[in-house]
Amino acid sequence: MKQNPYSDMDQPAYRIAYLIAGYIRNTLTETEHDELDNWVNESDHNMQLFEDLTDEENIKANLARMDLVLVEQRLKEVKGNLAHAKKEYKQKQRRVIWLAAAGVVLVISVAVLLIQLAKNKPEQPSIADADTLQLLPGGNKATLKLADGSVINLSTAKNGIIDSNLVSHAKKPADGELVYEAINNGTVSALHALSTPVGGQYKVVLADGSKVWLNASTTLKYPAAFNGKERRVEVNGEAYFEIAKNEQLPFRVVLPDSSVVTVTGTQFNVMCYGNAIQKEVTLIEGKVSVLHNRKTQMLEPGSQAVIAEAGLTKNASVDIEAITGWKKGLFVFHDASIETVMTQIERWYGAKVVYTAEIKQQLNATILRSEPLPKLLRLLELNGYVHFKIENKTIYVLP
Repeated sequence: MKQNPYSDMDQPAYRIAYLIAGYIRNTLTETEHDELDNWVNESDHNMQLFEDLTDEENIKANLARMDLVLVEQRLKEVKGNLAHAKKEYKQKQRRVIWLAAAGVVLVISVAVLLIQLAKNKPEQPSIADADTLQLLPGGNKATLKLADGSVINLSTAKNGIIDSNLVSHAKKPADGELVYEAINNGTVSALHALSTPVGGQYKVVLADGSKVWLNASTTLKYPAAFNGKERRVEVNGEAYFEIAKNEQLPFRVVLPDSSVVTVTGTQFNVMCYGNAIQKEVTLIEGKVSVLHNRKTQMLEPGSQAVIAEAGLTKNASVDIEAITGWKKGLFVFHDASIETVMTQIERWYGAKVVYTAEIKQQLNATILRSEPLPKLLRLLELNGYVHFKIENKTIYVLP
């Protein structure tokens, strides 16, 4: 395929015009998509320009204002090319060249509108201007409660040994990580509890080598070293498990409602917040069983067990990317309800959400969890279905 001649324009305005025109026509490569995303995320002003440039009414109005001399000149060239086309390819050539002419019209129209808006349009107040108090994104924050009841703030604790007892050593090798080393599995082990606050996340490597990532507002209770015939932990919140394989010593995760996830070695995500309407166990790799009220569901990779008022059910296929995006530092929304979106934002930014209208449309976005809240909300507004206002740690959802 011949490369679009406008893809290597030197002028910044026309380069952005090409990218936005490609976005409208759905012809951008993955690299070009990334380039456009980077430009949009550079500033709130760029986000506003993108909204205006992709507005259907703006495009129509700008096309009507265009200097038709440029278009007529291009169409004249098209007719000349058509005259030299072979007869058997005449219809195909006509369609291709007219599409090329339409592409030129679109690129030029977007470029003209871009330049006009950049020069003449006054800067729109951003969401950030609505409130001077910035709600910052979450980070590596957690506390560790030891068997004697003492609590260690891991956010401020220095790297190194955190706790040492008869069965294990617990150390903090780096920010955001806690690692256990078993030294004696033959004795009764002390129970520890790792908790993340609103806007917190943390990773722990248990004494058996299993790894657990905790999302915000989550508590994981576990022995400092495993002994007996099973490896048993308790979780309340959301956590991603990567279990060290040991067929002789099954690993069991107990949820707040006493549901039990049993596994020997695999990867799965557990979402079991106390205020959630339903609890979910999503299998990424391997095989697990989920027991709830004497009913068991066996899961295969890509499937999910759902625990709700109706009981235990199974989804054969789910959106793994959206469910596990948080572990990779991303908000991933695929046809998500506004309630689903805002629940995650509440937990990560520590904000209160107030709905002033019912938003029925579903949202789509992939956004870094490290983004400041005003920028994240501006990106969500690009869906065109919802607007936001921030006041005193409260996000108001507007139509």
